[in-house]
Amino acid sequence: MIAQFQHGLIRLDVVLIALTLVATGLTFAALWLRLGVPVRRRVQESIALAAVAMVVVLSGSAAWPSWDLSENRMNSFPEADEQTLAHIRAPLAIEVHLAPEDPRRVDLDRKAIAKLRRVMPAMRVRYVSNTAIGLFEQTTPHYGEIWYELGGKREMSRATTAESALETIYDLAGVKPPVETDDEIFRGHPLAAAPKGAAAVFYGIWPAAIVISAFFIRRKHT
Repeated sequence: MIAQFQHGLIRLDVVLIALTLVATGLTFAALWLRLGVPVRRRVQESIALAAVAMVVVLSGSAAWPSWDLSENRMNSFPEADEQTLAHIRAPLAIEVHLAPEDPRRVDLDRKAIAKLRRVMPAMRVRYVSNTAIGLFEQTTPHYGEIWYELGGKREMSRATTAESALETIYDLAGVKPPVETDDEIFRGHPLAAAPKGAAAVFYGIWPAAIVISAFFIRRKHT
């Protein structure tokens, strides 16, 4: 949760679950601070509180809305791509033949799948692997394949970039990819100030100060 907040991603399910756990902990402490109440009653109330908290947590985990508050939209696709993906009504299924600790799977999850989940909550992802690291699966014929299925069509790709995933999805959906404009590209905050007087400082005042300082230092030691 903290890592997501550090990257500017606010997920409703995470917020609801966190608030539920905090409220449950405070209520649990309040129940057991009542020293005059029999222990049996406090145990029963604690069990009931845990059951209610579990129901709320399970219900909150189904909430999918999220907000990307990062300045460079590092958790999202470009706005034009998100609008195009939101109009694709057919369910998307992805089958990934990569081991959990394979760096390619980490890239795919972070750069493509995590962003797709925010736009297409009905997406299903299935991971297929026989080992945890995939070291002995490299020679198998299907290892490294990423299958996309949309609207009864299937297409395979081995690239783990966000651009490749979007290209494959648009191809399956028969949708023309949106054109990204220069205004949508975040280029940071470059210094847009003219260096006024820089030439005089670097080529005049600064060398003169060095020469004068050297003159007085040498005169002092002679």
